[in-house]
Amino acid sequence: MKCAVLSKNKCISVVEMPENDLLADECEVTIRAVGICSSDVNRGYGGGAYFYPLVMGHELSGEITALGKDVGDDFNVGDNVCVFPLLPCFKCASCKQKLYAQCSKYDYYGSRRHGGFAEKLNVCSWNLLKLPHGVSLADGALVEPTAVVVHAIGKASIEPEKHSTLCILGAGFLGLIAVQVVRHLYPNCEVHLVDRNLFKLDVAEIHGASTTLVNNDKSWNNFLRKSESTFDRVIELAGTMATYTAGIMIAKPGARVVWGGNISEDLTISSAQVSSILRKEIEIVGTWNSIYKGIETCDWARALDLIANGLRPSELVSSKINLSEINSTISKLYNHKVRKDKFESIKVLVEPQS
Repeated sequence: MKCAVLSKNKCISVVEMPENDLLADECEVTIRAVGICSSDVNRGYGGGAYFYPLVMGHELSGEITALGKDVGDDFNVGDNVCVFPLLPCFKCASCKQKLYAQCSKYDYYGSRRHGGFAEKLNVCSWNLLKLPHGVSLADGALVEPTAVVVHAIGKASIEPEKHSTLCILGAGFLGLIAVQVVRHLYPNCEVHLVDRNLFKLDVAEIHGASTTLVNNDKSWNNFLRKSESTFDRVIELAGTMATYTAGIMIAKPGARVVWGGNISEDLTISSAQVSSILRKEIEIVGTWNSIYKGIETCDWARALDLIANGLRPSELVSSKINLSEINSTISKLYNHKVRKDKFESIKVLVEPQS
């Protein structure tokens, strides 16, 4: 089968690899769609891989084309499925509480083992969810980031019947999905999105958010000054020290601030900011990944239900590419991220069969 293999930093090429034997509890999934995540950009071009060679790709959907002998009656050949990419140990304290994203010894398709930038992948049946009728394979591939957003929004504890204000810091794919999810679930909540990218903010406005462009120090400082102690809820999804500390400043007394962006630098909080947290009695909570098959909830099931009822994360797909285009595309995404060259894109989907 053909795979896009990361052989070393900044080097991804399509090679032929032998198909692995199908284990008893696995399904062979012919991959139809895989999203390129910002973590793939860092893993591929920022030197962030655990090992080489690696087949990346963890936002994926496909069709079951073979069954292991112990899979049972839950799945059939021809089923369209999405993949929960984390493989928990099932033994640690977190796993025993079914908090699998907090597993202390987990494996992961696309980072700690080979993933979906390939024509086929053998996947443990526990990690598969059937796509409901009418859910496209493109939307199926984006259940993973949608579930991450659903989890983060749940952490914000928005009250459905109460008018409230929410500020989302960061208009990446997760921020734009968050706008859609909040508009679906909480019509009484006013959503405001802040970013330095006008292209993405224009998309957010189509989906019902008000926006602020902060593309220089002056506009950023104006936003902070005008928005001090303004929002009932804040969700940070940009992953910078500036946005982490801004959440403290723009939160109302008694507000809840959710930290979710993967931060790439040390975070320093001043004594004045600590005082603001104390005086305003702000709640700051973290969010990480999503809950899958939990005791009381499943963010993945909720994400699938939202998609089945009209949420369309695939509307944010900027382009669809094949395996041979992954290297050049991730290179462009990385150069845009480090502000070397401009490349306007929200989400790229890989179609390994094209």
